Amino acid sequence: MPSNQSSPAVSWLMSINAKVSIAAVLSFHWCVFWLLNGFDKFFNADHFFGANFKALLENDLLGRLDLDSSLAWPIAIIVGICELILGLAFLFALIAALGRKAETVKLIGVCVTLSVLFFALLSAGAVLFGARDALQQHGVFIAALLASQFVVSSVSSD
Repeated sequence: MPSNQSSPAVSWLMSINAKVSIAAVLSFHWCVFWLLNGFDKFFNADHFFGANFKALLENDLLGRLDLDSSLAWPIAIIVGICELILGLAFLFALIAALGRKAETVKLIGVCVTLSVLFFALLSAGAVLFGARDALQQHGVFIAALLASQFVVSSVSSD
């Protein structure tokens, strides 16, 4: 095969790459991440796919601060609503990315900033509750968000 022609598989992959940007892929990822985490707070049952955040608060974390376990449900709802809002924000970024809108990078930047801020608040809670494993997870997610922002910004400046 001559070097100036590519295989059909390579051509097919290149056509996908031309239609779907990394900004769209990362926006989709964070949209799904936040929406699933948010809905998880509203379906706190042992048979649901996610972690039972309310039970964790009731059985372990609130007791560490000598707080009433009845606060678990309102805290779970507030956290869930914030996560759903972040998911919807990334959905708007995804729509902008798919439409190749000029403001996509700025919109993703806002979503990343709000997400890092939210993780900072969750990290403060993890420190107060003594949940060091959660603190480590939040740090990993912040790093992933910052890497996402870096990739989107550097690809768009090309």
